[in-house]
Amino acid sequence: AYAARAVEWLDEHKKDPWFLYLPFNAQHAPLEAPQKYLDRFPNINDPKRKLFAAMLSAQDDAVGAVLKKVRDLDQEENTLIFYIADNGGPTQSTTSQNGPLRGYKMTTFEGGPRVPYVAQWKGKIPAGKVYENPVLNLDVLPTVVTAAGGKVDSACKLDGVDLLPYLTGQISQKPHETLYWRFGAQWAVRH
Repeated sequence: AYAARAVEWLDEHKKDPWFLYLPFNAQHAPLEAPQKYLDRFPNINDPKRKLFAAMLSAQDDAVGAVLKKVRDLDQEENTLIFYIADNGGPTQSTTSQNGPLRGYKMTTFEGGPRVPYVAQWKGKIPAGKVYENPVLNLDVLPTVVTAAGGKVDSACKLDGVDLLPYLTGQISQKPHETLYWRFGAQWAVRH
């Protein structure tokens, strides 16, 4: 439903500059999936794991529909796209594993904040590039502001940085020398 509305919205705004924030709720509770997605995984016997795989498959289709619309509108070269997954892997509900990383969602061990983070901007970010240095979600704001032609006011004191010069190789240093996390009483520093 989120993807269908996003595709419709993109069509409605195809002639205007636009910003689309599309936060899918999958893979969060309630864990539910239509039968057609469950049927894609006949070899998974664990019902929880099958459900989780079906939800991920449905989300993959939804992301694909939105990316196809951007492509069909001939806007890939003018569109910076971020896909940022939730934090961490295994929980009791998802039956996934993080091995060999310690921790899981909602912990500050390396298995908690380590998440998939993908960016695409055709013609601007090299296709297939794997960036090895740590980045964080706080980098999205300065990156999109700069990409849209704006300038981040230093008075804002943002923790994030514009990632584009790092991703394109204009800057070879790490974007962050030190990263900090806090979740309740837990905290972590990566230096």
